This record gives sequence, structure tokens and C-alpha cells, in this order.
Amino acid sequence: MVTFIDIPTPDSPRSDLSHSPPSLDPNTLALLDEFLSNKAEEEQMFQQLKAEGDLAHTSDGSLIRTTVEKPMMSVDEYRRAFGEDWQLSQFWYSTSFANRLANLINKLEPCPRASIGFISSPTAFVAFQHLYPRTNTRLLEVDERFAILAPSQYIPYDLNEPDKFPKELRESFDVVVLDPPFLNEATNVKVIRTLRQVLKPSAKVILLTSTSIEDVIKALYDFPPLGPMRRTALKVEHGQLANVYGCWGSWEGAESFGKD
Repeated sequence: MVTFIDIPTPDSPRSDLSHSPPSLDPNTLALLDEFLSNKAEEEQMFQQLKAEGDLAHTSDGSLIRTTVEKPMMSVDEYRRAFGEDWQLSQFWYSTSFANRLANLINKLEPCPRASIGFISSPTAFVAFQHLYPRTNTRLLEVDERFAILAPSQYIPYDLNEPDKFPKELRESFDVVVLDPPFLNEATNVKVIRTLRQVLKPSAKVILLTSTSIEDVIKALYDFPPLGPMRRTALKVEHGQLANVYGCWGSWEGAESFGKD
């Protein structure tokens, strides 16, 4: 017969903490609280915009507006309501830069009847429409959240389908402001395919992108109205990016664009 003897085990010196929840540093907690608060405010503002937008869909899935559009929000309001989607490579401009860019675009093309397209550059679109509201301005963007801002001016645009856009946009734009979402040659090739179809022969292109692909820019944006591209004097303020950004213009004399 085998007898089992219970041998008491010594208490662990940390036994009193074994069931305690982990605690965060107060500074980390403060940052987390601020982040969650900002996300909650962002979601609340977006849902309010969505409700006010009174959006409907046509049979082909396109968005229409059933009420009169409100004035465009400010860039500060936009930055609070729309979070950056990093999977879509979204990084918003600073408010001061977006407004400065809007002022420069208006000086470049002051005619209120001119047609201006913003491709993958929603912050620039918001700033321009807030300061200089025009009816002939369009935002071509893959993220359909931005339809809430101005449904009649929003055009769903996927750079992987560069030929897919409303036929009325063919040779329609006097100016295009472009910020390709990905910093590579393939992305620019696709966007250029669209540009060749939507630009007027005398159009101007404002390109904002990383200086790391300057050789690609010079090679692809070659002949009017796409180029040749000139590096402008404008210094780009692009949030949360390690890449140095620059601005290029396709017209003669673009070097002075943004010069103080």
C-alpha cells in the first residue's frame, strides 16, 4: 500500500499579485485616454455628417444628394471627423499647408468657371472648397466616406481601374491636383492613364509626392499637358510621414509656385 503525504509548498513571494490586473504607466494611460477620446469624437462627428448628408443610391450604386449641400467644412473640422486610413496610405496635410495650397490654386486659376479636379487629395479639396467654393470642382477618390462632404462633386475613383470614370470628365479639367497614394512607378503609370483622358490640352497639373521618386516623375510626366514637370518652391507639410515631400508643376514658370 502506498501512502501519499501532502507536502506544503511555500507561498510564492508574488502570490499576492498573481490575480491583480496589469497596470499601465500614468503617462501611457493618459495617452490612451486621449486617443480613445479623439476616436470617439471622430466617430461622433462622422455619424452626424452621415445623418445630415441625406445620401441615397441610384440603381447603379452611385451616390446622389436629396437635399441642398451645406457649405464645406474647414480643414480642422475635417481632420477631426475623418481619420487617416493607413491601409489606403492616407496622411492628411496640416491645416496651414492645405489652406496655403488652396490660396495658390485659386491664384493659378482664378476663373470661377474653371474645372478643377483633385485626385487622391481630399484634404486639398476640402481646403479649396471651404475657402473658394465652386461648382466645377471634383474629388476623385477611392474612399467613399468623402461622398458625405459633397455628394454632387465626389467621383468614386480606383487607380486600379484608371479608365473607369464618368464620360463627362473627358478633357474637362483645367487644373488637376494630384497626390498619388503609393510612392512607386506603377501607381503613377495608372494615374497618368487617367490624366491623359481627363485633362484639357492646355491644362495644368500640380503633383504632390515624395522626392524619393523624382526620377520616376521626370520620366513619366514628360509631354504637355502632363509635363515636363518642374519642381516648385512650395514646401509640403504632410503629417506623420518620414518621406520628404515636394510639389511639381507641369506648366512653364511653375518653379515660382509657392514662392514667398
